[in-house]
Amino acid sequence: MSVSISGFAPGRRALLRGLGAALIAATVAACTTTPPAPVYPDIRFTSANPLAVRALRVDIASDYKPSFAPPNVEHLMPVSPERMARQWALDRLQPLRSGTAVARFTILDAAVTETKLTTATGIKGAFTDQPAERYDAVLRVRFSLDDPSRAYHGEVETAVRHSLTVQEGASLNDREKAWYELTQKLAANFDAAMTSNIRAYLPDALAN
Repeated sequence: MSVSISGFAPGRRALLRGLGAALIAATVAACTTTPPAPVYPDIRFTSANPLAVRALRVDIASDYKPSFAPPNVEHLMPVSPERMARQWALDRLQPLRSGTAVARFTILDAAVTETKLTTATGIKGAFTDQPAERYDAVLRVRFSLDDPSRAYHGEVETAVRHSLTVQEGASLNDREKAWYELTQKLAANFDAAMTSNIRAYLPDALAN
């Protein structure tokens, strides 16, 4: 019996040590787990009254063909300029659904490109938080109205741009947050510019 007991005790201690090590490893792993990626909502334009368009319908299309390759990054963004522009048309352009006129909203360019920036090295670089990449966004859209009943055609183009830089060592979550903010800034600029241009150069297209 004494042999049986002395043989059992060390095995139990080893099991407990193994369980303790596993718990410690699990705790360390939990502390170092990458935080979940945030979910970014669509950028909407419902805070302003819609533009009442004197048209039977508004056709939304895109002539922009993304390359899906560097230096372009719009396909990696939480909300791309193209997606934002389509949402603008849905939220802001409200056809009266009468008559024979047809309005068209065509996205011509919606690119975002990345440019690597030169950073300082040595002591200065080690103690300085530097911008490492610059992102340049452009959105160019044509809005047109065709009314065959009166042989009318009118159109206006609007182009807006915005840029920002990202610091070296930025995480993927940090970068996606910056990209989302870039699209937000571009959206605000586009909303103001396109609304102003339609009112100024195609006043007959609007009923309000």
